[in-house]
Amino acid sequence: MDFNLGAITAFKSYHMRSQSGAARDYYSAGYYFAPAADTSLSQAGTTQTLGAANVPYAAHAFLVAADVGTATGGSGAVTVVVSGTSMSDTAGRNAGDSETIVADITALATDDYVETAKKWIGQTTFTLTVGATGHTAYALDFNYGLAKYEDFGNRPFILTDFEVIGDCNAADAGYNCQLLHHKATGWTYSAAAFSPGTTPLYDFATVNGTESDLDANEPYAGKESNIATAIDGANSEGLVILTTTTTNNAIGYQDMHIGVSI
Repeated sequence: MDFNLGAITAFKSYHMRSQSGAARDYYSAGYYFAPAADTSLSQAGTTQTLGAANVPYAAHAFLVAADVGTATGGSGAVTVVVSGTSMSDTAGRNAGDSETIVADITALATDDYVETAKKWIGQTTFTLTVGATGHTAYALDFNYGLAKYEDFGNRPFILTDFEVIGDCNAADAGYNCQLLHHKATGWTYSAAAFSPGTTPLYDFATVNGTESDLDANEPYAGKESNIATAIDGANSEGLVILTTTTTNNAIGYQDMHIGVSI
């Protein structure tokens, strides 16, 4: 048999199982950590914290704007600054660090997504910051959170394959497994029901339709090998796997495989 070995695809694999006590969403290959409710910052309250002290999140802080920010009664720009302890892939921990995530809140638009170049550990703080001349009134509503995603070592790559294989522990008619493309576009602000992530590149429930229910003590699988999506891992893009369960302890085990051409 003649094999064509000219094209090489690299694979990374991830493993998970669901916990007893609560049906919930699970992230693999990265994660989103974000409250469902937005925050509304203004001159009356300029800060919003996220996360807990001493937790090693090592993720980018992000926000999704509700609309254009407002700033009156002064000059210069009102900015959004993220502060806390940053973590570098090469230089390690840096306490008391900060980064301006939005240079001018009045330049934002509805559903704009922005994230820090730096990654953060412990508790981070989002702060509306006025210029030297100040403003008498300013405000911005936004969703906020942390994002960690698979970027294959900060490299650009082509997504070629995705596969999920598992064994069901408890029947779940609401199960789904989605592969998300983390990027700056495709986000949607919500005041009370924010769901992080963009339109899935692979959606188990959509592909399988009626035959997407999990039955107790039975196996399941899904695979797609004709994907050809460019992911700019060198410029804040990547992949995140979202598994949804609606039954307690639904998944006995689940393995997921991502194939890429680098």
